Parts: sequence; C-alpha cells; structure tokens
Amino acid sequence: MDKGYPSISFKNKMEKIENNILELGKLAIKSNREAVDLLDSYDDELYFSILNRSNEIDIKAIDLERECIGFMATEQPVAHDLIFIESTIRIISHIKRIGRLFMKCAESIKNIQNIGADEIIIKKLSYMGDYIHVMLKKSLFAFLNQDTVKARELSVDDDKIDGLYDTILKQSIDRIEDKVLFINIISVTRYFERIADKTVNIGSRIIFMQTFKRPEIESE
Repeated sequence: MDKGYPSISFKNKMEKIENNILELGKLAIKSNREAVDLLDSYDDELYFSILNRSNEIDIKAIDLERECIGFMATEQPVAHDLIFIESTIRIISHIKRIGRLFMKCAESIKNIQNIGADEIIIKKLSYMGDYIHVMLKKSLFAFLNQDTVKARELSVDDDKIDGLYDTILKQSIDRIEDKVLFINIISVTRYFERIADKTVNIGSRIIFMQTFKRPEIESE
C-alpha cells in the first residue's frame, strides 16, 4: 500500500497486518504444494505436515483477526483504511478455511493410497491441484499490489476448475468400481473446487477494497 498515513504508528501497524496476511497465505500455498506431492507419491511425513499446518494456520489466523480488531479499536481508521481492515478480516477467514480444506484433502488422499487409484484420474487431480496453486499465488499477488485485474482473473480461472471437476467426475463414474475409492476421489475433487471458490472470494474482497462495491457472490 503506497499512500499517506496519519502517523508512523498507524503506518507500521497497517504494514504489519499486510505482511502477516501474506505469511498466512504462504502457509496455505505450502499445503497446496504438499497436497499435490501427496497425490503423486504418498508419504506419511507430508500427510502429517499438512494436518499440522492446518492447525498452525488456525492459530495464526485467530491472532491476526484479533490484531485487526485491536487496530480498529485503537487507531479508529476511516474510509479506505477501514474498508481495508474489514476486508482483510474476511480474507483471513477464507485462508483459514483453505487450510482446513487441504487437511481434508490429505485425509481423503490417505484413504485413496490405502486402496489404490487409476493413474489417469490421479494425474487429472494433480493438474487440478497445480492450477489451484496458480490461483492462490495470483490472489496473494493481487492482495499485495491491490491489483483488481488479477483479482478479476480468478473468476475465469475458477471456470476452468469447474470444468476439471466435471471431467474427473465423469471419468470416475466410468472407471472406478470401488465405492470407497470413488467417494474419496470425488471428495478431493470437491475440496479442490471449494478452495478455488475461496480464492475467488479473496479476489472479490480485493475488488471491494478498491471500488467500494459489494462483491456479487461470496460464499461462506
């Protein structure tokens, strides 16, 4: 954020909040990378790393939410700065949910590993996870630069994720006979789709920060 502030203290607190949310986002991106690696080659260490990081994201998110609320109480921001803090609280909530969804992904991937899965479908899932990785990085870039163009691109990216979901669902119906395996494959696909939705929500909040217009769609 490149603009004037009413005081040095105000500026430092705003920059600290911005840096902390970027660090929170990086944790989610790391879980994304490990979830894709887990799909490609299951490893217990990676599995527990994703689970532990979900808890880490939860704790850091709660601390950051409190920091934002404390900032509003002590500094009493107005206009754009108030919108920034309120939107940041919403973004924190989305990142927290993303961390939990990756934990659920890891649990389903473990079940898939125990049964064994079709290589073609696993490759499709890995590609879906890679695409989400791009979306997460783009959402953080858009936040850091308050870039509404990149933020709007996330909705287009999400359409591609929806297309992958439909493809994997159809292939799973055609190729998988084991019911437990089918449920876990579709669970991972659905979790990935929900994570993509959360990045779109982050993009919507970034647009709101800049335009003061309420996002059209934002799922909880």
